[in-house]
This record gives sequence, structure tokens and C-alpha cells, in this order.
Amino acid sequence: MKQLKIYFTSDLHGYVYPTDYTDRTEKPMGMLNIVSNYKKDGNTLIIDGGDTIQGSPFMTYLSSRPLTAHPVAQVMNGGGYDYITLGNHEFNYGYDYLKSYLTSLNAKCLCANIVDKTGQLPLFSSDIKVMENGLKVGIIGFTTDFIPIWEKAHNLENFEVRDTFSSIRAIHDELKPQVDVLIGVYHGGFEYDLATHEQLSTSSENIAYKICKELAFDVLLTGHQHIPLKNHDLFGTHVVQPPHNASQYAQINLTFDEGQCQITSDLKPAGNTPTPALYEALLPLQQQVQTWLDEPAGFLNQPLQPDERITMATEGSLLANFINQIQLEASGADLSCTSFANVVKGFNEKVTVRDIVSTYVYPNTLVVLEVTGAVLKEALEVCASYIHYENNELSVSRRFLQPKVAHYNYDFFSNVFYTFDLTQPVGSRVVSMRIHDKDVQPTDRFSLVMNNYRASGVGGYECLRGCKVLKEIPIEMTEIIIDYFIKHQHVTVDDRSFIHVIK
Repeated sequence: MKQLKIYFTSDLHGYVYPTDYTDRTEKPMGMLNIVSNYKKDGNTLIIDGGDTIQGSPFMTYLSSRPLTAHPVAQVMNGGGYDYITLGNHEFNYGYDYLKSYLTSLNAKCLCANIVDKTGQLPLFSSDIKVMENGLKVGIIGFTTDFIPIWEKAHNLENFEVRDTFSSIRAIHDELKPQVDVLIGVYHGGFEYDLATHEQLSTSSENIAYKICKELAFDVLLTGHQHIPLKNHDLFGTHVVQPPHNASQYAQINLTFDEGQCQITSDLKPAGNTPTPALYEALLPLQQQVQTWLDEPAGFLNQPLQPDERITMATEGSLLANFINQIQLEASGADLSCTSFANVVKGFNEKVTVRDIVSTYVYPNTLVVLEVTGAVLKEALEVCASYIHYENNELSVSRRFLQPKVAHYNYDFFSNVFYTFDLTQPVGSRVVSMRIHDKDVQPTDRFSLVMNNYRASGVGGYECLRGCKVLKEIPIEMTEIIIDYFIKHQHVTVDDRSFIHVIK
């Protein structure tokens, strides 16, 4: 009998220390806690599935400072990681930032569908590792091919992102006969509901279901969707996915006995015991981050706290109004739209840098598009489809909750007053749009500022693709918000209500 143990993390998003940075208290999370749980021997693999170096205030702080060795690599080296793959957010801060991470790592980076045109980065497609007990393990890493749709073009100048499935098929077919077990490490998720097998998406963003159905991996380690998944078999492939932000890790156990392989998996809590040496080594940097986060930014005339999602979607949000008024000033556009991350902190009247980076967590920049009244209506119809209305009850539509929670695909608009009639079918709910006290006509033209993610047309906003780009503002929103407070220390928030709902 031979055994193989795998520890797997994904979507850590730079949460190194045991804190979510909403305050200074420590919590049962973070890479330092997770790696302290690992018990590694010659029959153990430790693997990460990407989205590792972006997403926390710790990473935001690092992104604007020159790095030789990346602190996340230091933690992963201390934890004994063997392999990683790349997530879509690995590219957010540009080539040099990613290079500082990959060239500091002891782990081998496997990503079959990413090509570094410069040849400088240590990128590989696959590997075969012979364990201490003689087991031959094949590992193929790959990522979602939607990266060019989301990512800023200049961050991908040195990369070619290839089609995911066609990039791995030949490698899979070559390795499968050579190894005892074949593992896929995929920064991507599932396009079908695993319980009902209902198709949830037709894009190539997530194709884990297709991979399990058409290829023959023994284990597929997935990520990107942040959906906890353990001990599940799909077409003969054992599939796993840990949640995000370093709250849990996966442990997979494989037992080989007389030609049979039994696989089980579980999700384990990060715990409360960080690795002491690593904790102390990075503590000066962590203290710098905490000091920076507590620096005052400015003052608001009222607190701006998020409400229930469905309440904000049907009644509007002053927090969204505030982000939109910043975007309008920064861009000079006629209209603005913004969205919230799945987790939103909000602001008190006194605003710190911590509040800003915990409320606007994405490294988005701004794009101004020229839109017609017809395009504006299409975009608002997407927002209206977020609201499920049945038996006089309001709730969030399933399409924004599966295959992954995507509250960030509901947009709040400013400078246009609009009405949703929820008694009408989805796609025909926008019954009024008024700008400057005039009804918007399909051929009217406006400038609309939004984040670069939305400008790519993802999240159902295909109507924005092909719109003329009037302006790009290549400054991250956190910096734009901080700069706004520098100019306006005491801010009066736009308290107009732009949305009206008929039900």
C-alpha cells in the first residue's frame, strides 16, 4: 500500500497575517496560520492554485514599493510549497511585481496556457515527481483564459494567454500513461451546478466540468470561484476547491492498494497558531502596513455603511453615490457607474486609509466610454435582472449567486434617474431614464465612466464592448479616492436617489 497526501490552497489573495485588516485584531485566518498546519514528508505535495499576490491591504501596500524578494514567496518557501499555478489577479500589478514573486519562489510554477514572451520567468507546463514511496505523480497547471478580457493591456504585453482546454489536452494525453496519478491544478471553477448538472455559464471562464467530463485527471484542484468543495467525484475525477482569503485549506489523501486508488478530501480551518519564525521575520513590514492603514484620509458629512444587497439594489446606496461622485470628478464624464465587492466595509464620518482599501478592494482603474441611450438601457437591464421578484418578495437573482457569488456585477449609476418595473419580464424592466429632466432617447450620446473590469463587458454587460473609448485613467481607484480626500478634506456626499422601483 502506498499513500500520497496533498495540501492545497487557492485564492489566498495576499492574506499573510491572521487579520482581515478591517481592524487590528487577529483572526483564525492567514497564510502564516495555514502553513503551520502542514506536516510534510517525502510522500506529501503542497500546491497553490493562484490569486495569491493581490487582494489584501498588505498586497496593496507592497504593490507601490520596489521588491526584490516577495514576502508571499518567503512564506510559501517556509511552508514547503512544491507547485503553484497563476490566477488572473497575479497580473494586476504588472510584470515586475509578478517577477519578484516567481523568482523568489522555491516552488515550481506550472501554467500550461501562459507564455512569457521574454523568457525570463520560470514558467513550466507540467512536471512528473517521483515520491519517496515510488509513486509517479504527474501535475499540470493551467488558468482561466479570460485574463485578457479583464486585465489591463499593458500588464499583459509580455504574455500570451492561450485557450485553456486546447493547451492542456495534448499534455494530459502524454502524461497520463506515464504516471500513477495525474493531478490538474486549475485556477478556474465549474460552469455547471454540481448537484443538478444544470449549465450555469456558456463562456470559457470556468471549464472544470468540461475538463472532468472529457479528460481523465485523477484529482482536479480548482479555485477562482471561492466556493468550498470537498470529497466530490465528477466523472471519475476527485474535485476540490477551498474558500478564499486564507480561511481554510484542503487536504487530499490518496491510498493505492493492489491497483486500486481511494481518494478522500477535507477542508481544514486555518487555525490560530502562526509559524513563529515567519511571523517575526515579516512583522516590521506588517507594522508598516498597519500604520499606513490608520493614517487619516478625510471626513464625510455622514457615515456611509452598506445595507442588505437587495435593499441597496432597489433603493440605491449613498456609498455608491460617493464612489460615483469621485469617478465623475476624476473623469469629467456625464454619467458614472460603480459596483461593490462581495464584502464591503463602508465608511464612518472619519475615513482612514484602512477604510478605503477595505471598501474598494480591487486594483481597478477607470475608463470613460461613449454610450448611446440604447446601450445605457441595455446596461440597466442587466442591473434590473439582479432583482428577483416573486409573491411580493424581493431577493437576489440566482444568476448572480451561481456558479459563484457575483454581487459585483450589479452596478449603481449616478446622474441618470431610472425606473425598474419589476412586474415586467427580465429584459424589459427599464421603463424610464431621465438625464437633465429629459427622457433619454436611444440615439442620445453620453460619456460614462466605469472601472476597467466593467468596461471589458464582462458580467453580462456585453453591450459595452465596442463602445468608443474616450479616456483611460491608469490610476488605481484606491489612489484616486485618497487623492479626492486630499483635495476635499470635508466631503458632502451626493444624497440624490437615482433609482426608482415599481412592484
